[in-house]
Amino acid sequence: MQNIKAILPAKDKWVSIVWQVNDWCNFRCTYCSEWNWAGRNKNDSDIDLIVQTLERIMLHYKNKGYQYFKLYLSGGEPTFWKALLPVVEKFREIAEWPGSCVGINTNFSRPLKWWHEHHHLFEDIVASYHAEWSKDDKYIDTYKFLQDKKNYLCSRIMMHHDHFEQCVAFGDRIKNECDNYMIEYAPVYDELRPSTSPYWYEEEWKMDFFKTNSTVQQQSIPIHKEPSYAWAKTWFEDDTIEPINTNGIITEGKNFFQGWLCNIHESLHIHPNGQIQQASCGVGPIVGNIVKGEFNTTMSDGVWCPKTHCHCAADFNITKARPEYAEQIR
Repeated sequence: MQNIKAILPAKDKWVSIVWQVNDWCNFRCTYCSEWNWAGRNKNDSDIDLIVQTLERIMLHYKNKGYQYFKLYLSGGEPTFWKALLPVVEKFREIAEWPGSCVGINTNFSRPLKWWHEHHHLFEDIVASYHAEWSKDDKYIDTYKFLQDKKNYLCSRIMMHHDHFEQCVAFGDRIKNECDNYMIEYAPVYDELRPSTSPYWYEEEWKMDFFKTNSTVQQQSIPIHKEPSYAWAKTWFEDDTIEPINTNGIITEGKNFFQGWLCNIHESLHIHPNGQIQQASCGVGPIVGNIVKGEFNTTMSDGVWCPKTHCHCAADFNITKARPEYAEQIR
């Protein structure tokens, strides 16, 4: 991958809401911090207030001319959050369609029946595979059910350093048993929290694997949905522009944006305790708390990134540019 000049929006006036809806998970992966699974925050006691505050946030952006929204739900395991369905239904009521999107990051541990009943609420699904905990047959059955129903269905295989070969074999199984697939072989971090550094695999062959297997995909049967929309595009040094490949940016070490101008007003991150913050990386100000019904409409437009590296795919999609190209994204 060439060096990057800037990350640009693929469509005008869109806002990303990245919501870590809970910090409880039924998995206990060794590379994951208990911040993400211990369930310390009880944030679903007043679902009506949460839904009302979400509506205020979206109407604020709509009044500023923003047309499209991407709501991306993660956890913990978000499918166990009690407020999930009413929140998604309210979002779908307010957002502009087509063009907006609901995405969810899940471990596919819910029964297949749950996906039969609720898959229509989500345009994008990222299904993470965790070698220590995932049930392979159940995962494959769910993936096969959804493979012709989603604009974006991605298997994100978390490449545990002690189970690397098992992870590679599971990716091969998806390729052999599914007609449509997108697989991201994702290098794991030592702990999944904003301050982490990329995990370094000691064996050279593992690092080489990522160079040629960042993302693989195939579509053999029609998808019965409207075509999906790219949310961002990458502007390279030779002036070519391509849809963003977030996993490729990580695996090829291009996620170092320190000193770049980053338009953090395009993205909100909602923490499990309800705090609303600009961007997921932690550099933006706190602008409210969705559990308490608080939202401050005075926000920062952009920041010169102080972080050594960008760890979150949602933040990659925020418009950003090297200093010499900053004027072109203001």
